[in-house]
Amino acid sequence: MGRWFSLVVALVLVGASVVPASAATNIQLRFWPTSDSTIVGVTWNSAVWGVTLRRDFGTSWAASFSFDHGGITNWTGAPLGTDSYNRFWSVNLHRTYQTERAMYSVYAGYGGTAWEAPSFPAHVRQTAFRLGADVTFSLRERWFLVGDVGYTPGQGAEALNYAVGGTVSGSATLLDYRVGIAYRINNWGLEVGYRGIDWNLSAAMCGGITPCFLRWGGVYVGANFTTP
Repeated sequence: MGRWFSLVVALVLVGASVVPASAATNIQLRFWPTSDSTIVGVTWNSAVWGVTLRRDFGTSWAASFSFDHGGITNWTGAPLGTDSYNRFWSVNLHRTYQTERAMYSVYAGYGGTAWEAPSFPAHVRQTAFRLGADVTFSLRERWFLVGDVGYTPGQGAEALNYAVGGTVSGSATLLDYRVGIAYRINNWGLEVGYRGIDWNLSAAMCGGITPCFLRWGGVYVGANFTTP
């Protein structure tokens, strides 16, 4: 899927081969109903379901995989068909740090974003290298503040759009962020917060319109689990 993806997978496998006894796997299952828009005033909604798997390798390293998928509804333009959807995924290698009240990490990885309307036909796609950081901060017993921000610098993307008149290649940057509050008891917990994605595309991908973007945003709810 690309040299960056291959590099990240290789690093994860190397780390997994030396997993210490204190390793743990954290799992989040979530629902993220979004309200979405583009620069031309078109809006839609998506009931996005997702999962994140994160494997901690002791106190210094971790690897994570995240996947979200949701159908497109309430489109304000022409009918898109029931097979239209948004999809987001990433695989990341984290360098973790811990203080008395917080655990945070910086990470690098590879990910993909797609807005798909196969029967329209139209799509916007990107798979690219990404960087980010996350934090879990202890507010009081069992209560935590969580945050995450990932950034994809300008890299190759592709758009197929009836207004453009064919498939167009360009560059795109993407900012994916969330902030939430979590409650935990032993190996399980609940989390609620806000997540947003700002996807900024080169003008050619929107038929010359500037600025050219797609945006997702909404409150998410997640169930968290920890296993050995």
